[in-house]
Parts: sequence; structure tokens; C-alpha cells
Amino acid sequence: MHTRLLVLVLAAVCLVAPRAQARPYRAMVTRTAVTTRPGNLELGLRYQGFFSLDFDESQPYQQLSPSARFGIVDNLEANLYLELLALGLPGEDEFKLAFGDIPVGLQWTFLETSKLALGVYGRITLPTGPSDEDGIIPSLSDGTWDYEGTFIAELRATKDLRFMLNGGYFHQGTRARGELPDFDVPDAVQVSLAGTYNLDKFTMLGLEVVGRVYFEDVITPVWRDNATQVEIIPVLRHEAYPGLVLEAVAGVAVTPELSEIYQFRVLLGATYEFDLATGPKLPTKEEDLRRPKAPARRRR
Repeated sequence: MHTRLLVLVLAAVCLVAPRAQARPYRAMVTRTAVTTRPGNLELGLRYQGFFSLDFDESQPYQQLSPSARFGIVDNLEANLYLELLALGLPGEDEFKLAFGDIPVGLQWTFLETSKLALGVYGRITLPTGPSDEDGIIPSLSDGTWDYEGTFIAELRATKDLRFMLNGGYFHQGTRARGELPDFDVPDAVQVSLAGTYNLDKFTMLGLEVVGRVYFEDVITPVWRDNATQVEIIPVLRHEAYPGLVLEAVAGVAVTPELSEIYQFRVLLGATYEFDLATGPKLPTKEEDLRRPKAPARRRR
């Protein structure tokens, strides 16, 4: 009797533990309630570019953003982002590289159950980016002091299906434009809704709808009637190695106010989480990488 019970317990652990350890749980823009484990560091690198079907009308802006998330204690996480900007298009006379803003944030998940989790996220953005580039929209590196407060709710319908809701307030600072008059960027509210589904232990699909509304129509000296911005973002994430997650996204602008700025954006990235006490353990051979399993053939 005891032997049979032990076998059942071990089998349950083997089934549950890999699912709990799989890391592709995050959405791309919508914040999830799950934080980095205490004592763990998650390093990330993300590229995003802004495009239009008419290449000449593309937002002349691309971004490379390294990031770090650190688990302080259970359900409390600090994060830091750096941003490198490419202004203009390669080959143009005005093309240049610039260092962007530095967002620093703190997330606290104050309620977590098997079905529901609630949290809050606060962020301050250090204005190290180019504030005299009028074509950069306020949600990117525009060289202003910015503050964010966001409420996070996560509904865990099943082990594989989750829904996230964010509601945030964004205080935007004032752009210093050199010899031109300063520009006070209007504040904004943002609501985002996301659903994610784990296809297997290592692969996740998701869909996000992100809406941001500024309190004034003129959001920059260039973009003067672009206050309402809604974007649909499909998400694909895959854990290629324990802790190493690859991600790919193509966001599509929905509202005309956002479509005038860009019609779609491409996001590509990777994150790697590891225990600081033991250090990173990257794959050393091809067999270490996790590949999606082919569906089993049905027996006739």
C-alpha cells in the first residue's frame, strides 16, 4: 500500500514540476502577476522596429533594449531597462544612434491564489534620451521624467489558460527642445487585456489588446491629433533551454490615430533567468535545446 502511494506521489511530482518550472508565462506588453523568483536574475534583450506598408512613411525609429529583473523576495520584483535608439533610416544623412531613457520599476503581487492574482507596478523613467526628437512618441524614449502606476489582475482559468488585465496611469514630463519652446507631454491612461495559452510545457501563444488615451490630442509637436491609440499584439514564446525563452511579436495598429504613426511593429527578444547563487548554465551542445514535440501518430 505504501509503495503504491509513493509511486503515485512521484508520478504526480514528475507531471506537475516541469509545468511549474516552464518560464514562457509572460505577455509582451501586458504585465503578468508572476514575478521573478527570489534570488534569481532575469536578463533580457529586445528589438523593436516601427514600420508602414509605405516604407517612406515608416516611423524612423528602432530600439534595442537590454533589461534586468531581480526577485527580491516572494512576489516582489525590481526591474531595470536600458534603451539604444536608431533615429532615421540607415544610409540617410540624418541617421544617428542615441542612448535612450532608463525606466526603473518595482512590482508587488499582493494576492496570489491558484485562480486569481493581483498586483501593482510602479515605474520612474530617467530622462537620458533625446528630448529634441519631435517624431518620437511619448511611450518611447523621449527624454522626459515619466511616472507610471499600474494595477495588475490575472485570472488563471486552467493550468494552461490565463487572462491578464492592466489599468495604468502615465504622468509624462516636459521635453527640452533646445532653442525651440519646451513641450509639456500630456498624461495618459492605458488599459490592456491579454490571454495566453500554453501549447505544451515550453511553448506559449498569446493575444493582447493594448489601448492608450492621452488627455490632449497633441501628443508631440509633430503628432497633433493622435490621442487614441489601440494595438493588437499576437505573441509567441518558447523556452528553448531551462530559463532561456525566445519571443516574437508583430503588433498591428487598429485606430487611425496610431496608424498614422506606424501601421505595425516587429518585436523580437529573449530572456534568460538564473539563480545568482549558482550562476547561469547555458546549453553546451545541441541536445540540450528543447524542441517542440511532434504530435503522436494514432494507431489504427
